[in-house]
This record gives sequence, C-alpha cells and structure tokens, in this order.
Amino acid sequence: MKVLHSGDWHLGIDLHKVSLIKDQTYFLSQLRDIVISENIDVVLISGDVYDTSLASKEAIELFNHAMHMLCMELHTQVIVIAGNHDSATRLSACASLLAPMGLHIIGKIEDVIKPIQIQDTYFYPFPFFHVDTVNRVYGVHLKNEEEAFQYMIDQLKDNLSKPGCHIALAHTFLRNMTTCDSERYIEAGGTQAIQASVFEKFDYVALGHLHRMQKALPHVVYSGSPLPYSFSEALQEKYVLIFDTDTKEIFKKVIQPLHPLKVYKGSYEQIKQELLTTLCQENAYVKIEIEDQMVSHEMFISLQEYVPHLLQVSGKTFENQSKISLEIEQLQTLGDDEILRFFFEDIYQQEIDDEQLQFYYDALQGIKEG
Repeated sequence: MKVLHSGDWHLGIDLHKVSLIKDQTYFLSQLRDIVISENIDVVLISGDVYDTSLASKEAIELFNHAMHMLCMELHTQVIVIAGNHDSATRLSACASLLAPMGLHIIGKIEDVIKPIQIQDTYFYPFPFFHVDTVNRVYGVHLKNEEEAFQYMIDQLKDNLSKPGCHIALAHTFLRNMTTCDSERYIEAGGTQAIQASVFEKFDYVALGHLHRMQKALPHVVYSGSPLPYSFSEALQEKYVLIFDTDTKEIFKKVIQPLHPLKVYKGSYEQIKQELLTTLCQENAYVKIEIEDQMVSHEMFISLQEYVPHLLQVSGKTFENQSKISLEIEQLQTLGDDEILRFFFEDIYQQEIDDEQLQFYYDALQGIKEG
C-alpha cells in the first residue's frame, strides 16, 4: 500500500494581505497528479487544514473540492486530523456520514483512541489536544502532553502487536525541531515539546504542526506545509511524502509553488542594480531588506516599478533602537513569563511591570479553567 502524507495546508491564509487561494488551488492540482501517477491508496492530512477556526467561504469550498476529488473521483481513502488552527467541531461535522465514503475526519479526542483499519494497515489518529481532555476521556491525571501521548499509546499495545503496518498521525511539536516564521502559537517555552521516542512503536508517524519537512527519527516525520507561508521559507523546497507500507521506504515529491518567494538584501543602490540586471521572476512574491536606509512610501512605490509582486520592504531602524532576538534553542530554556518579558521589551522598548504581568497570569488561568 502507498500512503501519501501531507499537512498544514492552512487553507485561506494570506501572505502580507495577498490571498493564497489560487496558490493553494495550484498545489491541489499537483496533489491530484501525484495521487494518480503514484497509485496512492491513502492520503493523510496531519492537521491545520484551515488557517483559522472561522474559515472563509473560499477556504471551505477549496477543502470540499479537494475531498471530492480525492474520495469521489480518485476513490482514495483520506484521513484528516484537526490541528491547533482548526475548529475541531466544524472540521469534523458529519464525520460519521462521510467515513463510509472514504473520508475519515477526527476533530478532537472524545473517546479512547481507536485505529482505523484499511487493508492490513492500522492508522492511529491523534488530533491536537489539551492534556485536560485526555485526563477526562481516560479518567487519569497526567501532567503534560508527553505523558498524555505515552499513556494513550500504552493503551494501544494489544493492537500494536497485531500483524500489519501501524501508522500514527499527530499534530504536535517535537523537541529539537526547526521552526519557521509562519508557525504561530507554538509553545516556544519548551514545556509542551515532546520527545520523538514516544512514537517508537509505530512503523511510520505522519506529523503536522511544523512547516519545514524534517525527520525527528527515520520513521517520525514532518511533511511540512505544501507552500511557503513566510519569507523565512523562501529557500525551502516543499514536498508531500509517500510511505510504502511493504518496503517501509519514504519518498519525497516536490511541490512547485505558483509564486516562488524571493528575498533581496543589501544597500538601496545594490538592490536596484540587482533587480535591473537579474530581471526578478515575474511571478515571484518578493521581500526587500534595505540595509543602509530607512524605508519610505516613495521608496516602496519606486521599487514596485522593478518588481510586479513586491509584498514587503524593510529598512534600517533608528540608531537608538535595539531589537532583541532569540534563537529557538534559547527559547526552549526559558519559561513562558520570561519569553513574555523579552517580547514586551522587543516591541515597546521597556520592561513589563507587575500590573501588566498580572493581566497575563489572569488570562492564562482563564484559559486553563476553560
């Protein structure tokens, strides 16, 4: 059996206020071609189908089109789990009605995890969840996401011992992975990041949440997003992955963007000269970083003459302004309130006071209490 792994579609997202619906439609046409040419049996979508919980009309129509194409036209089985950007309830509406037609949507954990069997392969869906949900469903008192994953997987040991292939889908953040600017709402403090070893019992783990294709273990893999959703991903190739359940091999299929992302850096005169001599791709979305001057509206208009799809221009800041930056390795060693202090200083150039910090603690408590 051939299983295609994708995720983090973020249907309805825009890039600096430019809609990417046409770009996502172009991706889906390539997905259709891959499913046909590679004789794909099952398509996995590992969360963040939509960019927001209140998806736009255009985004919903595009998802419906994709599912009709995969299930009804190509007769492919599809398994979808909700991510942190999705409304689990809305995504899984009519799930029991759709399952007999080959579309299996798991919005949230409402019962103990049960595998979906397709031929001799078992698929274990772990949608994005909060630990309190697992504690309620399983009647336990677990402290964090890693303990929750470990407990749920331990309850599956009898099924995991059955002959056949065992594949997990999960939307989560594993430790020591590389992030991108387009990944919003990740627990950067590290308290929710989990070890890849919790998934060691599976033959393949189809992960979602991070937008760069990367492996935590040889069989524990993020497919990444099918399109670049920030200029930090300008140099990344994007893929869907194919897992062969017979050979246990993983193959990459490149997705070509409708509009590649391009970043130009340098002095104002260097950038103008480069744009004149290299003839920027007409269909590329472009960001320009000017290192010797502050940006003005007139400068933006002038640069647009060279670049049809110029989306962002950044320039030099005032000399007395400082910008605090942190690497992801540093973030993983900090507590959430420490990260908030850094963020506040970065944005407002002053320290957060006790009253402002209390607003954060009150909001956090409100979230925990539902």
